[in-house]
Amino acid sequence: MSRIPAQIAMRLFAFKGIRYEDELDDRGGLAAPPYDQIDDTLAAHLRERPHQFTWLTRPIATEQSSPFESARDTHGHWLRDGTLRRDRVEALYPYEILLPGGGRRVGITGLVGLEDPAGAVIRPHERTVAKTVDERLELLRTTRIDLEPILLLSDDDGSLDSLLAADVAASTVLVEHQDAYGNRHRLYRLADAERIERYRSLLERCPGLIADGHHRYETALQYASERSSSLGSGTASKLAVITSLRAPGLAIAPIHRGLPATVDLGSVADLARSRHPLETSSGADLTAAVAVEPQPAIVTLTGDGTAEIWTFDRDSAPDELLPSFRHLSVGWLHDVLLPRLGLPAEAARDGRIVYRSSPEQLVSAINSGDLAAGFILPPMSPQDFSLATAHGALLPPKSTRFLPKLVSGLVWAAVDDE
Repeated sequence: MSRIPAQIAMRLFAFKGIRYEDELDDRGGLAAPPYDQIDDTLAAHLRERPHQFTWLTRPIATEQSSPFESARDTHGHWLRDGTLRRDRVEALYPYEILLPGGGRRVGITGLVGLEDPAGAVIRPHERTVAKTVDERLELLRTTRIDLEPILLLSDDDGSLDSLLAADVAASTVLVEHQDAYGNRHRLYRLADAERIERYRSLLERCPGLIADGHHRYETALQYASERSSSLGSGTASKLAVITSLRAPGLAIAPIHRGLPATVDLGSVADLARSRHPLETSSGADLTAAVAVEPQPAIVTLTGDGTAEIWTFDRDSAPDELLPSFRHLSVGWLHDVLLPRLGLPAEAARDGRIVYRSSPEQLVSAINSGDLAAGFILPPMSPQDFSLATAHGALLPPKSTRFLPKLVSGLVWAAVDDE
C-alpha cells in the first residue's frame, strides 16, 4: 500500500444527501447511467418518465429556460413537491454492486476534498482525450448541485472492504437499481459518528486514483477556483464513491484501437517476441485469445482479414517505454508500436486513433473498410494497474474501463454543504 505524508492527507466529508423520497415505489428505476454514457436516443427514452434523473444530468431547454436553468428549476420543484428529500444529518453512504455472475463490489459515498492536481493525494491515472468541460461547468454553476460521483480508487490494504462489509450487513437498503447489464446497485446510509471517523482515519493516509470521472473532477476544481473556495473546506469537494484498489469485484476492461489510415504492420513486426495467426474473426474470440496469452500481448487486425497474436518481451523493452509500463500491452502499443508507425502522441487525441469498447464493433468496422487496421487489447489486472501508476505516471488515453459503471441518481449533494 502506498502512503502519503499526513500534511497532505485525503479528506473525506460526510454530507446531507439528496435522494428520491423513500415513499416512491419506483425510486430505484429513476436512477440513470452517467451522463456521458447516454446518447440522444437513450436520453429521450429515459425522459419518458417524468422524474427520471436524466432530466437533471441531460437537461433540455424550454421556451423560457436554458437547459441548465431547466435542470435547476426541475430540481427545486422536486424538492418542494416531495419527490426528493434531503437528509437531516450528515452521513456517508455505502454503495454495493451485486454482480449477475456472483460476487460484489463495495464502496463508500462521500465528499472528497479537492486537491492540487500536481500533488500526490488525488491524482488522475491516464492522459485524457481533449474534451470541453464548459457544459458540465455551466450546469454546476446554475444548479449548485453535485449530481454525479466520480469513482475513486483507494490504495489501501483491503481494510476498506472489511469496514464496508460490516456496515452493509448491519444496514437497511435505501434504494436498489438494476442496470442494463444485470448489476444490482444498492445504497445504504451510515450516520454513526464513530463509524464515520473510522472511514476518515483509514482513508486519510491513502492516495486516491481517479478511475472514472476525470472531467467531472476537473469541473469541480474549476468551480471551486471561481468561487475562491479554499482547499480544505467542505465546499471545495467532489462527490465520490471510494472503492479499494484491492476490491475483488473490480474489473478493468480494455478499450480497443482502430486506425482509419493504412499502415504497414510488417514494418514493426520485429518488435514482437512471437507472432501467430488466428483463424477466428469473432471479436469475442479474439478478446478471449489475447487475454490468456503471456502478457504483454495484443491482437493485430488488418483489412484483408488477417488477425495475429503478438507478444512482447518486457525484459528487452526499448528505452522509450517507461519501466512501469513494460508489463502493459497498452504501453507497448502507444509508446512503441504506434510511434514507429508514424503516429505521434497527439494522434491519440486528434482522430487518427479511434476507440471502441466493443471488439465486435471494431472487427465490423475493419471488415467494412471503415477502418484500415485495429488492435485488440487484453483486460488489465488491478495489480498491474497499481504497479503502472504507483509513481504518478499517466497511462495513454482510454487505457482503462472500470466495470461495473456507477449509476447516477442514488444520492447526490448540494455544493454549499459544509
